Order: sequence, then C-alpha cells, then structure tokens
Amino acid sequence: MSQVFEYTGMVEEVFPVQTFASGFTKREFIVGNDVDSPSKYPNPVKFSFKKDNCSLLDSVHKGQRVKVRFVIDGRRWEGQRGVQYFIDLTALKIEVLEADGSSTEPVPAPAEPDVPADAGDIDDMPF
Repeated sequence: MSQVFEYTGMVEEVFPVQTFASGFTKREFIVGNDVDSPSKYPNPVKFSFKKDNCSLLDSVHKGQRVKVRFVIDGRRWEGQRGVQYFIDLTALKIEVLEADGSSTEPVPAPAEPDVPADAGDIDDMPF
C-alpha cells in the first residue's frame, strides 16, 4: 500500500467532473497555502478524486479551508511519442475545517485508490 500524506490549505478552485471515452471519471481541485503559512510565493497543489469519489467535492467550495489525505500515484506510459511518466496526487479523503481548525463531518473514502487498468491512447488518458 502507498504511504498516505496530508495537506491542509485553502481551496482555490474545484473543477467539473471529466469523463473519458473509456468511462473513467476524475475531478480535480486546487488547494493553496494555508492561512497559518502565508508566503509571498504561492504554492497551489492540484489533487484529483477518481471514479465514485468525484462526488466528495460536491459540497466543497472556493475559499474553504480543507485537509486532504492523498497518495502519490506514478505511471509509465508508452505511446507514439515514446515513454512518458505521469505523477498524480490522488485524494482519498477531504475534510472541510472550521475557523478554529476543527473539522466538520469527515467524508469517508475507500482505503485504496482506484487505478485504471489501461490508460488507452494519449487523447484518452485519465490524467
């Protein structure tokens, strides 16, 4: 099993669900610097929920403080352009935090991320 990491920050953007020709779905979102760590160098990080977990972002909005639990997924893919490597921060769980840092009701997610068995061609890649 992959190591699970946590990242806390402010939601900068939540994107719509993407559906690929294979039926695979993913939904990305951006989390920026936390209120406790102001910096003149912004650090926006893109995460993604996959498949059924895309709906976990339905109640998350720009400006909310969140804690994201995620794993780092890496893939090797061979195509017409040669070998390419992709890295994705796959979110497993997201908690909206209150102003005092306490969390609202945690949203459950599966322990293991779902990874597509076949990435397909370059135009149908799920990332």
